[in-house]
Amino acid sequence: MSLDTIQSLVRNNAVTGLHIIDDGSPFFCESCEYAKATRKTIRKERMTPLASAFGEEIHTDLWSPSPLLSLGKRKYYVTFTDDHTQYTQLALLCSKDETLEAYKAFAAWAQTQHGARIKRLRSDCSGEYTGGDFTRFLQEQGTERHLTTHDTPQHNGVAESLNQHLLERVRAMLHGARLPKNLWGEAINFAVWLKNRTSTRVLGNVTPFERLYGEKPNLGGVPEWGQRIWVHDDTGSKLDAQATEARWIGYNSNSTHAHRVYWPSKGSISVERNIKFVPVTVTVFTPPPSFATPMGPVVMQPPVQPVVVQPPVSQPTVPQPTTPARRLGTIVIPP
Repeated sequence: MSLDTIQSLVRNNAVTGLHIIDDGSPFFCESCEYAKATRKTIRKERMTPLASAFGEEIHTDLWSPSPLLSLGKRKYYVTFTDDHTQYTQLALLCSKDETLEAYKAFAAWAQTQHGARIKRLRSDCSGEYTGGDFTRFLQEQGTERHLTTHDTPQHNGVAESLNQHLLERVRAMLHGARLPKNLWGEAINFAVWLKNRTSTRVLGNVTPFERLYGEKPNLGGVPEWGQRIWVHDDTGSKLDAQATEARWIGYNSNSTHAHRVYWPSKGSISVERNIKFVPVTVTVFTPPPSFATPMGPVVMQPPVQPVVVQPPVSQPTVPQPTTPARRLGTIVIPP
């Protein structure tokens, strides 16, 4: 029983035989801490301001191994997110040992393309970031390392929440396109591409792309991931098909006006330029009118046509012969 509970019982005269002696000394119960200790509450909202320039602070995280290898035999991915722009780069990895090489490539891209040297790197305490080679490279680059507390991934909130956000999109894309799960690597690359070109809670109405490059991203004509396409095929004769059906799974980052194409019949991926998208058909299910409006069903009446009343035309009366009625029988209905 806690001290507060005992004091409340005595002050409210809920029990008898007890008296409170308050001498002002602090009270600490080691057995209570042993039995009831919990994790400290971590605020979900960001308290510190964003970094003032690109490269000042980078958030990184290595995602745990996928239960299924990607089509390119990848099992991991690592992300690098700039704190100032919230721009993210992702690299697919075959093993954890490739984390350092992925970071070197990102640091070289930041230096060459944006003239920025990374000042701080925030990560968890896993061995991929604390190993000797990684530590020496950071020292050579003059980069400070900020590690999160053990067993507290919330302190690396930017990278951890990014993982959740990306995987939610990947699951939705694979489900919507009805494509196999081993395309998760292609799906997550497109999810990052889309994330950099859409608004975030931290930046408000500015996208990471605009924050980094100073211009608004053009999303006009962006296809749906997994959309059906026709790819030009000139390998056959003049009487053979001139196009083959495939699926669109993203833009190719290393080529201009090139697309990454998945071939369901082959289970492979290629880069193509001569493609044509199949228009997407959207089926909209609407409820009956009785559920569509709170005022009840709407009855559509046909248009009223004018009625022209003609005067009756007198016809000669022709006498009809009378036929005597015949009794057909009796119908008995049981009770």
